[in-house]
Amino acid sequence: MRSIADMGGMQGFGPVDRADDDTGFKTEWEANTFAVNLLSLAAGCFNIDESRYSMERMPPVDYLNTSYFEHWLYSLEDLLTTKGVFTRQEYEARIAELQAKEVDNAA
Repeated sequence: MRSIADMGGMQGFGPVDRADDDTGFKTEWEANTFAVNLLSLAAGCFNIDESRYSMERMPPVDYLNTSYFEHWLYSLEDLLTTKGVFTRQEYEARIAELQAKEVDNAA
């Protein structure tokens, strides 16, 4: 099965431009996403094949319009809710809490 994540060798995308490599951490959330992914793997929440498969199921338009670590974050959200580590409602409540805290800190 080919997905948008398997762009290698596909026509129309041009050569890979390594000058704009976005695989290094540029922000704290990227490093945190990577760390949570590794910890979740180590805890047995999911395995590496499930992680890759989850990224491959990301809608193609979203995949093309997001960064490397946003792909990882998408996979984490998908797998941790699907596997029952937390519910979608718990996840959304925590996001709302963090956004409110960010607004308070900015004021």
